[in-house]
Amino acid sequence: MRERVFLPRLLTRRERLRRRIWHLMEDAGVLTFPLDVFGRVPNFIGAEKAAELLAEQPEFEQAKVVFVSPDHVLRRVRELVLERGKVLAVSLPQRLIRQNKPALLQITERRAIKAAADIDNFLRYGQPLSLPVDLAVLSSVVVDRLGNRLTPRREFGDREWQMLVDNGFVHEGTKIATIVHPLQFADDLIKWVVEEDVKAHLIVTPEEVVRPGGERDGNRGTIP
Repeated sequence: MRERVFLPRLLTRRERLRRRIWHLMEDAGVLTFPLDVFGRVPNFIGAEKAAELLAEQPEFEQAKVVFVSPDHVLRRVRELVLERGKVLAVSLPQRLIRQNKPALLQITERRAIKAAADIDNFLRYGQPLSLPVDLAVLSSVVVDRLGNRLTPRREFGDREWQMLVDNGFVHEGTKIATIVHPLQFADDLIKWVVEEDVKAHLIVTPEEVVRPGGERDGNRGTIP
């Protein structure tokens, strides 16, 4: 971990990098709903194609329980999890979290799949998560080809991943994937990440699959 005295400067630099990506995608006209991308995970034209490509990968095919972050860009991924007969694990967005109610849910709906994959219906179709996650599909604003990634949040790390870890829903074989537009790649994020920033084993664009190598097997987060 870097000395804390340098973290305010690092936070500022990370925010500038995220804003550069948001501006780049906006200027290129590749964004889709919601178009107000600043401060959000970008939803881009081609995200559904990237989701379909992800679903063809062995990490997805072999997983029985797949966690997918609650972002618009990953909606097709959530649908594909249910279409393939897998258990969909989700986390409630902050606006839907209720006191004394679980924030992690599992969904096994097989008929109303489009409805069940919609964030606003998680509570209707979900039950408290009770199964370990084999694959976690997390959202990103910026990635590099080493698997480093930044989320839209100003704080370090990934809220959804940390919830899974803290509640014991990951295991040694849990893989991490993300889907991005090609414009979301940076040359090297090593200067911008810290220990809390979880890396990806698998990065998928509409046209490409990247499997970063690394001595930590693509996982910077702590797994019990």
